[in-house]
Amino acid sequence: MNDNQDLNKKTEQAAGRHSGKKQSKGRIAVNVIVAVFSVLCITVGAGCFYADAMLSKLNFVQDTEADAAPSIAVSETGETTSLPDPMFVDGLYHDDAILNVLILSLDDYREGDTGRSDSMILLSVDTRHKKLKMTSFMRDMFVQIPGVGSNRLNTAFTYGGAPLAVKTIENNFGVDIDRYVLIDYDAFETIIDSVGGVYIDVSDAEAAYINEYSYRTDIVGGYQLLNGDLARSYSRIRKIGDDFERTARQREVMSAAIEQLKSANIGTINHVLSTVLPMITTNLSKTEVLNLAANALTYFNYPIEQMRVPEDGAYSNAMVMIGGMEASVLRPDLEANSEALVKFIYQEDTPEMTQ
Repeated sequence: MNDNQDLNKKTEQAAGRHSGKKQSKGRIAVNVIVAVFSVLCITVGAGCFYADAMLSKLNFVQDTEADAAPSIAVSETGETTSLPDPMFVDGLYHDDAILNVLILSLDDYREGDTGRSDSMILLSVDTRHKKLKMTSFMRDMFVQIPGVGSNRLNTAFTYGGAPLAVKTIENNFGVDIDRYVLIDYDAFETIIDSVGGVYIDVSDAEAAYINEYSYRTDIVGGYQLLNGDLARSYSRIRKIGDDFERTARQREVMSAAIEQLKSANIGTINHVLSTVLPMITTNLSKTEVLNLAANALTYFNYPIEQMRVPEDGAYSNAMVMIGGMEASVLRPDLEANSEALVKFIYQEDTPEMTQ
């Protein structure tokens, strides 16, 4: 059963047990940044000075190696104003109608330690097919890191920060990543609390783990509102299932946070932006963020689709030597996973099929 089926089944079970309550809101993880960028749309209408003040809180970095991100424009009717043909850019699949943003969250680490990317989710804003797509990359995949050699995917950040993490995914899986967003580990609780918590259908086993991790005894299974501390405990569960299920929980929290923002009032939105934006670093430009914000109400109405890399049946478990020690890793079938990722993001609109 794939991640979509797992989540759909979970949602159906929740609806059955709670038919008199609001329908389950969701799916995410540390990477609620997706929702933060989207909610900027409401503040844009409040005036340029206010929008500029909010954007000044973001940590912008200039990436001289990055090509210009696609300028996606959406009309008032929700139609993209131009749809250039998909193409290859330096051997990578690229479509100007699809914005690919890699969202990275850092694992907890000691001061002075660069850390590793605990969560890696590629958000694809697909205006060609009118969808939002989230792809989780498993951190324990054993891949080639440019200039470094073979290692776990999450160590790419250790060796070269977000730019090397982007290049590693591009080189191994063949899709062009336009921009990245980096969120501090400590921002998780703040972000979730800022949107008023997230609604999650928690199993009895998950509730027990949340209690253990959060030093509580009162959390029980069922559909409920989780605050930042509890949501972080939920998204970091490793003892139930495997890391594949863990990434599914992360996407579940992300989607749930987006749902919360849809009904937020201006006061809540202002609080979210003021609190969260200083915790975010991105190589998106101010103009690109404002473009996303201006069209975010349209993007909010796009259906959300999800996948993870590696796919079922497209990897093997292996023991390898890393730093003189034997380590357990996932060895992905690069060709199969690249093909699946390209099909998920670009669907049938790949250069080979459109020529």
